[in-house]
Amino acid sequence: MGLVLVVLLSGCSLQPDSDAPGLRRVGVLVGTDFRLAKLEGLVDSLPAYGYTPGENIELVVKNAKGCNENLLPLAKELVAEGVEVILTAGRVETEAAKIAARAGQPPILFMGLTGIQEEGLVKDLLRPREGLTGIHNDHAALSGKRLELLVKLVPHIQRVLVLYDPYVVPTIEALAAVREAAAKLEVTIVEAPVSDAAGIAQVLQEQGPRADGILLLPSVFLESEGAHTLVPLASKQGLPVMGVEHSEEEKGFFAIFGITPYDQGYQAARILAKILAGQAPEDIPVEPPAVLKLTVNLDVAEQLGLALEPSMLGYADVLYREGGGNLEP
Repeated sequence: MGLVLVVLLSGCSLQPDSDAPGLRRVGVLVGTDFRLAKLEGLVDSLPAYGYTPGENIELVVKNAKGCNENLLPLAKELVAEGVEVILTAGRVETEAAKIAARAGQPPILFMGLTGIQEEGLVKDLLRPREGLTGIHNDHAALSGKRLELLVKLVPHIQRVLVLYDPYVVPTIEALAAVREAAAKLEVTIVEAPVSDAAGIAQVLQEQGPRADGILLLPSVFLESEGAHTLVPLASKQGLPVMGVEHSEEEKGFFAIFGITPYDQGYQAARILAKILAGQAPEDIPVEPPAVLKLTVNLDVAEQLGLALEPSMLGYADVLYREGGGNLEP
């Protein structure tokens, strides 16, 4: 699954012969390195649909490197360069591409979004219209399932600290799912909005001693930069963290559940092939996640002294040890 396309600077792309017959030019808009795993999955999946980067398809990649204000100018660059499709790696990228594209041209293919209808990006998932379609990762709706898995993996958990970014629109849907799950599981949840490292530190200082575990709601901040503050503090307090997406920053999390960024990009390649074959985006329904994975970090479980439910480990797709790789459940 090695990434054959390495992006270090905004505007980097493969450089095939521009006169190659049948060469298709596709733009990729990425807001941060955190989302590059989606691009990796896309590149690995493309050959299955007859496209080999560097031979018959050129991926023009624009990476804002965490500066969201650069996304719209980069999206406009892709439009000006005449790409046939713009692939986006997240919500802010999709919003920028939608503004840059004129009358649905070029079409936009998002590689994993949640809260799509709530944010007004797509009105009808079956007939998206407005030149958009892609993969719905269901991250918000799955928040209740993450709470259930956390509680069942660690049976002693009775009080869960729920961290969320108040600036993330799908939080409303995610909180509703968590509240419903908590009522069924008969566990107490403490909802805490955080949007920076200082907020994380303050919440854990105030609520951590009374909590048994931590649940994250979908948020790029919490899953990337925020994790650098969260992980050591949670570990110090003996709190297992249930995360959303798989990334290098989340190595200190106890468990993660959902479709991985890699799999979102891998799944998106099939839709891209349809668009390049001439199918209109409005005729391609937004797809739900094809693969959901539960990963449990056994090293973290041991470090925290957690008494895990043995039968639940059989549901894990990956039992992870940081020093020894992945163990098949």
